[in-house]
Amino acid sequence: MAVSTGMSFLISTLLALSLFSVMQLNSKWLISSSAHVIGTGFLGSVLFTLSLTAVSNLMTILLGDGYQASLFPEISLSLLFTFITCASIHRVCATTSLLFSLFALYNIYNISQKTYNSSSLLKTTVVQSKKKKH
Repeated sequence: MAVSTGMSFLISTLLALSLFSVMQLNSKWLISSSAHVIGTGFLGSVLFTLSLTAVSNLMTILLGDGYQASLFPEISLSLLFTFITCASIHRVCATTSLLFSLFALYNIYNISQKTYNSSSLLKTTVVQSKKKKH
C-alpha cells in the first residue's frame, strides 16, 4: 500500500531520527564485538536509505513531482550524514556502512530503473527520411 509523498517524508524522517538516537545511545554495546561492529555498519546503511528517502521526498514536495534525486545534494549529503554518524561510533562501522550503503544505492537504482522506465522510453523509433537524388 503506497502512501503520499508527505506521509513518506514524515515516516522516513521519524524512523531515521529514531535509528540515529538508538545507535548513539547504544554505542557501547554496538562496538562490544566484531559482529556488532559489522551489524552497526548495516544499521548505518538502513539509516542512509531512510535519510535518502526523507531528503528526496522533501525535495519532491518543494520542487514538484517531476523532481529526481541526483548525486548532489541528496545522495552525497545522506551518505555524509551516515558516514559521520557511524564514524562517531567506530571507524570500522563507518567503513562497513559505506560499503553497505553503496550496495543499497546500487539496488535502489536498479529497482528505480525497472519501475519507472517504461518500454516506450527504451524503444525510441528513429524515422529516417529518404534523401532525394538530384
